[in-house]
Amino acid sequence: MKRSVLFLVAFCAIMVSCTKNVHVPVSYTVNNEQDTTPQDVYLPATGTQYIALTVKFLGGSPTDSVTLEVNGLPNGITVSPQRSTGIPTYYYKYVYTTTNMAVGTYPVSIVGTAPGTQPQTYNFNLIVTPNDCATLYTGNMNGSNNCPSRGYVYTAAGTGTGTANMLSINNLGGYGVSTNTTVKLNPDNDSLYITSQNIGNGVTLSGNGKFTPTKPAKMLIYYTATGSATETCTATLTMQ
Repeated sequence: MKRSVLFLVAFCAIMVSCTKNVHVPVSYTVNNEQDTTPQDVYLPATGTQYIALTVKFLGGSPTDSVTLEVNGLPNGITVSPQRSTGIPTYYYKYVYTTTNMAVGTYPVSIVGTAPGTQPQTYNFNLIVTPNDCATLYTGNMNGSNNCPSRGYVYTAAGTGTGTANMLSINNLGGYGVSTNTTVKLNPDNDSLYITSQNIGNGVTLSGNGKFTPTKPAKMLIYYTATGSATETCTATLTMQ
């Protein structure tokens, strides 16, 4: 009987030691508002912009904290907070501020760390654009058109309109130097839009496209023009 009791005590001790809790480090992801990893951020030369990030709990220890730190910021760009710590799932809004920054692309990273895990590094770019992107397209441009029935080159010219990110293009599509097309630039996603308008010479034109917000400045425009005939073309404009 005594041996049986001792056996049961030993067995229970073994079972307790075998079921001892083992710490499993937290597992997490870092995503933006579009539920993807951090992507490029567009900033004005002087001003502010924000990105919101969520550190999402996936598994492991529910009490482990995760720290995010922004690295590689150039002089002239600050972020608040530069370092943040919380227990997933948590959310932070990062506010980037620029002061007289040169237009360009600046690589940075966000590094996530947690106890017992390897750092997670997320690389992306801070892209500084002019407060008025139309200034990038003021002057002569080399134009190249690709239409179903023809392809040709020409010279166009861009001028500001007095409204930020609004551009007037003379001779877009090569329809004549007496034609002028108003183009709206959206620096938030590098898109452009042309509302249906009479540009002169009996031509009505509308379209959309993309542009580069940094040098070398280039536009890709998909448009439909109606006049003596109707054609749908792709115009490529590159600053001279």
